[in-house]
Amino acid sequence: MSSIAKQTWSDFVTVTAVWAGLVFVLMFYHKKVGMPSEWMPQVVFGSFVLVAVLAPIGSLLWRRVIRPA
Repeated sequence: MSSIAKQTWSDFVTVTAVWAGLVFVLMFYHKKVGMPSEWMPQVVFGSFVLVAVLAPIGSLLWRRVIRPA
């Protein structure tokens, strides 16, 4: 695996871990922020799709365009 692929994978794993932590917190506090329980599946699966698509794109943009080595 190339170094850019390893870095992108590492960034993806990190972002997914942060996402999972936020979902875990949201499980307990969604009522307090005014979100109905019926929305939880859509929020969880919809936000994961965004994370899965945008994390590698953002990582590659950051490493290749914004801050190239």
